[in-house]
Amino acid sequence: MVVINPKVKEIRHLDYEVLVDSVKHRPAGQWCEQQFGKRWEAIGYRSGQWCMFWAGRNAPKKYRFCFANEQDMLLFILRWS
Repeated sequence: MVVINPKVKEIRHLDYEVLVDSVKHRPAGQWCEQQFGKRWEAIGYRSGQWCMFWAGRNAPKKYRFCFANEQDMLLFILRWS
């Protein structure tokens, strides 16, 4: 029997991912909020169309930005890459 964690299931709609340097993550997050609205949150707001997470130990100076729409990801890349 396979059990799917509901939190993981909720984030699956954010299929498009970009890595950004940590020095850019705060202004990039503010820009995303202005462009795309409130970000997805595991506890609270699960309707968000984007989210931002630290990339982890393997990339400690990076942040992951995930998007529901490919067009939003491309706009983000044009602005922040």
